[in-house]
Amino acid sequence: MTVYVITHKPFDYAQSLSKEYIPMMVGANINKNSLNYLADNTMDNISDKNPQYCELTGLYWIWKNSHASKVGLAHYRRYFYSKSIGGRFAMYAYLILMGSRVKPATIEQLDDLTETYDWIVAHPENEGGKNLWLQFKKANHEIDMQHTRDVISEKYPEYVDAFDKVMHSSSWMSPYNMFYTKKEKMDEYCKWLFDILFEVEKRTDMTGYTDYQKRLYGFLSERLLNVWLAKHKEYKVKYLTVFKTDDLSRKVVIRRITNRLGITKGVNH
Repeated sequence: MTVYVITHKPFDYAQSLSKEYIPMMVGANINKNSLNYLADNTMDNISDKNPQYCELTGLYWIWKNSHASKVGLAHYRRYFYSKSIGGRFAMYAYLILMGSRVKPATIEQLDDLTETYDWIVAHPENEGGKNLWLQFKKANHEIDMQHTRDVISEKYPEYVDAFDKVMHSSSWMSPYNMFYTKKEKMDEYCKWLFDILFEVEKRTDMTGYTDYQKRLYGFLSERLLNVWLAKHKEYKVKYLTVFKTDDLSRKVVIRRITNRLGITKGVNH
């Protein structure tokens, strides 16, 4: 049982966690790894794609190389809390009260949940706008979302209805590509996900994209995890509140709240 804590820089918090939480340096071909974290540029990997794929270069490594029976991904120093107390603002309020006393869910707690649930993912967040398609369009290029739908309709037509429902029915989704599940379930999901994204990549021209917009496949995959879960009604899903270790200071949390009251441009990172 392993949760891989994705990061692109050293952070001390990882050192205080149990051995089942393993920091992973993504983009390790270009990012310094002074603390010798597990790196995404070993064995079967797509580390070179990190500027476009974000935490997915870590996910790809886990898919291809991990032998853990249950696996999780913690997004850029974020962790599941042990309970579901609501979304981002609920956790901000809790952090103001509790500060550094807030601790990640233990692996034992996550394992206990997998006795009842198939997937553990982040509590849904309202990303702003009328729906997820239009929210994506505000800061990114709509053609990339259209390419994604086209690829799904060609390769996995049985997922089109779930895709349309997720993208057009609301602006809520479980963000961050965070999860905890059995390895075989993750393998099934990753086969589907990367098959879609690698084909979308072939159809994408990033000429003129900002560095933010080039993080395209990380943004798309956050939405596609929700499509996957919407399609697979047979899976029981547990939503847990997420917190970021960067936010264990009251001053930082207040700044986050102030910034978040504006319309967010995107979720990833």
